[in-house]
Amino acid sequence: MMNDQDAWDQATAISGTAYDSLPHDTTAELDDLIDEIMQLKQKLVELVTCAGSSEICRNCGGECCLLGKYHVSVLDMLAYLKTGADAVIPDFSPGPACPYSGESGCLMPPGYRPVTCVIFNCQMIEDRLTAAERETLQRYENRLRQAVARTGRICGTRLDRPLLLSCT
Repeated sequence: MMNDQDAWDQATAISGTAYDSLPHDTTAELDDLIDEIMQLKQKLVELVTCAGSSEICRNCGGECCLLGKYHVSVLDMLAYLKTGADAVIPDFSPGPACPYSGESGCLMPPGYRPVTCVIFNCQMIEDRLTAAERETLQRYENRLRQAVARTGRICGTRLDRPLLLSCT
């Protein structure tokens, strides 16, 4: 039976091979969507950060992050491949924390974080947002979901599936 690290290594390799083998027109269209997705994720994180999420999460200890192992998707890995950035190095050793987090929180820059991680806000964060900020978050989330769905249509397969479950 394959352990999580072996599954990660295999899934990232398969993702890279699949991305490299896409037709040029498909890659160009997908890359444009990846850019849009990364920008939307950045905006979502910036909005809640301005509302004080960093302090809330630091005090909470990241309770919502405890089950993050399967949140990273094939699409998230493709963002690393598209930009040439070094992918996050997960720590699958036993422990209560998400394998993509460290002492200072999430190891992934906001634009590379999984959709689940950038759209979920606990009640403490929601309580700090104004009605206008909540509306803006909803608008960004809707655009993000639509862009993610378009990537699947372009490639003929859902790219938002968990990386660890998709390529093994």
